[in-house]
Amino acid sequence: MKNIINSAFLLLLGSTLIFTACEEAGNSGPAEVEAEIATDIQANVNTIFSPAAPATDVEGNTEENPGYTFYDLDAGSTVDDSLSAAWDIAFGGTTILANSGNGGGIQVLETEYDAVLEAPTSGYNAELSGSGSWYTYTGEAPNGPKHAVIADTNKTVVVLTSDGRYAKIQLLSYYEGNPDVSTSQFADFRTRPADKFFTFNYTIQGAETTQLYHEDKYTFFDFETGAVVEDSLSSQWDIGFNATTIIANFGNGGGIQALNIAFELVTEAPVEGYLDANTSWYTYTGQAPTGPKHAILPKDGTTLVVKTSDEKYAKIRVLNYYKGNPDTTTELFANFFTRPEDRHYTIEFAVQTDGSRFFE
Repeated sequence: MKNIINSAFLLLLGSTLIFTACEEAGNSGPAEVEAEIATDIQANVNTIFSPAAPATDVEGNTEENPGYTFYDLDAGSTVDDSLSAAWDIAFGGTTILANSGNGGGIQVLETEYDAVLEAPTSGYNAELSGSGSWYTYTGEAPNGPKHAVIADTNKTVVVLTSDGRYAKIQLLSYYEGNPDVSTSQFADFRTRPADKFFTFNYTIQGAETTQLYHEDKYTFFDFETGAVVEDSLSSQWDIGFNATTIIANFGNGGGIQALNIAFELVTEAPVEGYLDANTSWYTYTGQAPTGPKHAILPKDGTTLVVKTSDEKYAKIRVLNYYKGNPDTTTELFANFFTRPEDRHYTIEFAVQTDGSRFFE
């Protein structure tokens, strides 16, 4: 893995951008520490994309939108060019197409959506159609709505994309607004919503693997080398990252805690209060009325202090949780489909290598 350390000495202006050990403390007190920047530390990156909400009312051969609608699962939007490799599935009436002209395929599994953890490597076709595939046609059913197309939510549609990746789809509805099909309003033709409007959940794999679930793994980081450590049992690593959780090397005597003090104002590490992990460094925006929704943003004025396995002390400020350290105030970031990948930490850190608890 390439070296991910990007040194930025903040205390010694004009110094060259190299990572050097602090000088031994003399009679003048603890050695000065130098702040470093580490970018794009991959914290158990999730290559699987699954929108927080279903795709709703994707039209397929309606009066306003006749013919097939071609849909790109990555972008969560329609594609105009039917000959391109950009689209993954297409909707037309009750038929769902794969982009077979560009190497794609589609099939149905008799398995619930959440239980599909691996995509099959064979069995793909160019299209799905007919009652019993992804839906049931009720016809003159003695009970329930007549002549209705009811999505079978206990089945899962699996798609092979044109670029060799896999996706799984749970069809939820064939009617505008995803209505409750058990109501008398739906049963009555006069009040039933318009058909050929698809609502569905989906998950698409960003890598060329059949795996449709995310494994729980940590990335271990060493302050001294500014690099990732592979051996999770060693005493060489200082902190570990897994999604929004940051751990210390607790098994080898390390610890971590959060202080409600700005990074530059933390001049001394606490004597006690260290734990094995911390998850209090960020704010989750959720359905925020303003700003980006469902985003992980570092808290202003929060500093993490780490005790390492070799009894050194470090302070950390998380600058960003997204790849490339993007500006989180832009429209590009606010848009969920154009937002950079998450679980890529950019941190500022300073280590006191002389063993004292003082950072200046």
